[in-house]
Amino acid sequence: MADDDDEELRRQTDDKPKKKKKKKKPKVEDGGAEEGGGGADGEQAPRKKKKKKKKPVDEEEGGIDTAFADGGDVDDNDRKPAAKKKKKKKKKPPSDQLEGQIEAHSDQQQEQSGYNDGGTAIAAVAAASPAGAYQQDNNDDMEEEKKKREWEDNNAHATYYNGNDGDIEMATKNGGYEEAYCFEADTEIMAEIQQDNTVQVDESGGIQAFVAETIEIDGDDVGIIKSDAEIEAEEKRKYVKWFGAVVCCLVVVVMAIAIPLTLKYTNNVINKTRYVSDPPTEPPSQMPSVMPSGQPTSTRFMEIVEFLMPLSGNALKVQGSPQYKAAMWMESGDMMPNSRGGTGLSIQDAGFTQRYIMALFYYAMDGDNWVQKQGWLSEKSECEWFGVDGFSEGCGSDGMGGCIKRSDFEGDYNKVCRLSMGRLNNLFGEFPKELGQLEEMRYVEIQDDWLIGTIPKELGIGWRKLHTFLIGGNVMYGGIPSSFANNEFLGTVFIDRNNFNGTWPTVFDTLKNLEWLDAEANDFTGTLTPGIGELKSLRIFNANNNSISGKLPDTFDESNLIEDFEVAYNKFSSTLPESLGKAKFLKDLRASGNQISGGIPVSYYKLKNLEELYLDNNRMVGELPQTYEPFYDGLQEFSIHTNMGVKGRFPVENFEKTLRVKVIELHDTELTGQITENICGRLDPSLSYTRLTSITADCDKVKCSCCTCYEDGKIVPTDP
Repeated sequence: MADDDDEELRRQTDDKPKKKKKKKKPKVEDGGAEEGGGGADGEQAPRKKKKKKKKPVDEEEGGIDTAFADGGDVDDNDRKPAAKKKKKKKKKPPSDQLEGQIEAHSDQQQEQSGYNDGGTAIAAVAAASPAGAYQQDNNDDMEEEKKKREWEDNNAHATYYNGNDGDIEMATKNGGYEEAYCFEADTEIMAEIQQDNTVQVDESGGIQAFVAETIEIDGDDVGIIKSDAEIEAEEKRKYVKWFGAVVCCLVVVVMAIAIPLTLKYTNNVINKTRYVSDPPTEPPSQMPSVMPSGQPTSTRFMEIVEFLMPLSGNALKVQGSPQYKAAMWMESGDMMPNSRGGTGLSIQDAGFTQRYIMALFYYAMDGDNWVQKQGWLSEKSECEWFGVDGFSEGCGSDGMGGCIKRSDFEGDYNKVCRLSMGRLNNLFGEFPKELGQLEEMRYVEIQDDWLIGTIPKELGIGWRKLHTFLIGGNVMYGGIPSSFANNEFLGTVFIDRNNFNGTWPTVFDTLKNLEWLDAEANDFTGTLTPGIGELKSLRIFNANNNSISGKLPDTFDESNLIEDFEVAYNKFSSTLPESLGKAKFLKDLRASGNQISGGIPVSYYKLKNLEELYLDNNRMVGELPQTYEPFYDGLQEFSIHTNMGVKGRFPVENFEKTLRVKVIELHDTELTGQITENICGRLDPSLSYTRLTSITADCDKVKCSCCTCYEDGKIVPTDP
């Protein structure tokens, strides 16, 4: 009968749609019914489901939580472990069927309550479902639940075991059962439980009841375990950030180094071309600032720009240009007191343009980095600034320094006439053309600095009173503007050690009062014009180390004042100019390192003031004069080596009479003879003014005990 009831209960449950969980009524033996106080006709009373106490178990995993009662003796052999089923979701049985079973079971429990002391244990069922236990709100159910808990505490342990159809059943300790809950067991979950060994499983496959321990976890200490891919991606992001930071630092360092250097060596760097807009409508400020501001805001600046436009042009409108900076300084930086009780000159003042030009020169030549710049851009008069002040070089008087004092009529001003910045003062930049407006300029000296560019033609136009122009040792290029031609005062010109190029400037032929011309170490080409020999006032002419070719000028006469004529290391291919022998004041003739042919002109024998004669490294031929001639008297340095066409006897007797001879160089020639001990004795270090410092010869041709000997153009080593 019990089996029939089980089958009937299963069919009823299966007939309901979408019901995975089946309730199974266990088989009850007759004897068990008597002991348990069953009904008169032996039918099992309806079971009442015990409410399960909720435990902190993960809702996704689900499971069965069963605890042993504290009371009653249970035989270990009769105890069967219960299987634990892991369910994601349990669906409720039909509510009308479940309520009927619970009511029948409640009535039967009331009838059998008197038999609980007889030792027969009623089966206690604890079936857990993810959906939770079903609640009953009436007082009768609560009373029955209380009695059930008392029975569980005093009589028996519940035992779980596998039923016939894979279900999990619960029974009493006696191996039989009067009441039980049956539910479907998942074979896969049972297999996982047996493999995990997390609970005890007996030989029959059942799970022994156990008490799960509740663990409290602090959520603040819970961390997220990242996958390897996430860790690798995070590391890559860190690397990219680090690499970007390093690159940015390197860029900043490079810019910090490059920008100051660029500003220092390229004075004309303009960050942004910006032209001055129309005059603003705002009134000018009452008090100008000490230093020029970044943007002009007053009409005064606009008036200055308009006033200076004929002089400087659009350069005044280019922000950052020397003209722009100088105009800004005149507008708001000049603190020189004026006649109106304020500071700074106005465009109506006579000396306004001159002061602007001097400020422009400061900015154009990188004045902030000069070695000496005393007084520049101060409140003092520009006549008292370094390089302008002084009492020499042909201008300055009455304590006014390097300015020409002009006070003979009202409105006149003291005019700058001198600009002597000396040597190695670290000037860097181009000559501003505006300097040509300083028409009283007499003396200009800027040597061994960093002048660049070309010489503006405006200087030659305005500086008609200039008599000294010294710009040697810079890096200028180009030529000498023709505007300097016919300057009646220009007497001294130093343009040596630059990069001037092009054909030899013919402008020099027109400078009738030129006295000293030094054009050494440039890149001039072409030929020397005959006009050089016609410059009667020319005393020193130096064109060494250029690329000038052709014939040497042969237009000298007795009226020439030439003392020093140097054309060494060029490409001249003519003979020595015969007319040069008429220049009675000639002291130094240097023509080494050319392709000069022929011999020493006879006219040179009369040059009694000749002291230095350098004709080496040429193609000269012939003999030296054997007779006593006036030019031997004062000769101190004589070099004719490396001229294989020069031959004959060396006239040593003529040099013995020369008490001041210092250099005799005869090697790599065909000269023969003997150097006397009288001449060798002049190598004595104790001698000063008359000491012989160098004597060379081909010792296989010229007998000499004190000479530096050469053979095939090389020095022959001497024995120690």
